[in-house]
Amino acid sequence: NRHPIILILDGLTDIRNIGSLFRLSDAARLEKIYLYNCKFTEKNRLFTRVGRSTHKYIPYQSIESIDRITELEEGYELVALEISSDSVPFYDVSLSNKIALVIGSEKDGVSPQLLEKSKKTVHIPMYGVNTSMNVACASSVVVYDLVRRLLDKR
Repeated sequence: NRHPIILILDGLTDIRNIGSLFRLSDAARLEKIYLYNCKFTEKNRLFTRVGRSTHKYIPYQSIESIDRITELEEGYELVALEISSDSVPFYDVSLSNKIALVIGSEKDGVSPQLLEKSKKTVHIPMYGVNTSMNVACASSVVVYDLVRRLLDKR
């Protein structure tokens, strides 16, 4: 009875963000996390502490090949969370019932390969002086909007 949303973490290196995204995935009952080119080990004490051991409850898989993401495209609509010239506010885009939300690292964002594969690119409008949010915070905003939309369809 998980929500049909998966996260693809693209090149994340900050173990605190990865742990926070595991917590988010548990809280929102997401289907799975794919770690694409992420430096990750579940034995890291900081990850266990920040993630509150949610890696025991959330299915996840490390993947190194873009081919695995190509396979995911068959069942999920790939949506990148990234500010770009083509992106639209997350609340203005229509989406399918099965979403693969691509989350890039704070340093590099979503990789060009995954931006190209993504059917849509969404962003969170920034109204303040700073032009970015922490990746885990930004993901939370969008994930809970996606979950709300799914629940409204029922």
